[in-house]
Amino acid sequence: MSKWDFSAAVVVVDAYLDDHVPLSLKVRALYDVGSSAIVVGEVDERLRRRAELEGCQLWLTPDADAAEITERICAVVDNARTPRPEIDSPAPRFTDRELQIMAAYTSRRAPTAKALARSLGISIDTTRSHLRAGRRKYENAGVDVGSRQRLQQALIDDGYMVDVDRWSALARW
Repeated sequence: MSKWDFSAAVVVVDAYLDDHVPLSLKVRALYDVGSSAIVVGEVDERLRRRAELEGCQLWLTPDADAAEITERICAVVDNARTPRPEIDSPAPRFTDRELQIMAAYTSRRAPTAKALARSLGISIDTTRSHLRAGRRKYENAGVDVGSRQRLQQALIDDGYMVDVDRWSALARW
């Protein structure tokens, strides 16, 4: 992907924003267009590690004081973006669409593949194809993802999604 001429140098992202795009995919997309992603939220180590692998430049916690936050953000703005680390994770690397569809499909809202296809404006066959491809990558890595619940757990374990109990603990819904 080429750098967009309107991409921001730095973008601040809520780690637990409840939408249809997982944090790791947001960070990946921002990195790919030349932006530095700063994530704000309580630290979940799996989520943080995955965000770092996708190019997250800084993770800020809500308990940091204003002076520290300002100093750390200025450091990101003033310095060149650090390259993504080499991915040393045993987790499969998914395409953007595979990750988006698998995360939405296994989310707490748990739409059907048909409803998901309709909401994304793609065909049911395309949706199922992305689900199959993502599952196949996990199966090739030796991970059993034969059910929606197992797929969800694999995504959580690899930091692609947040556990629903974590959402509850943060009173996000």
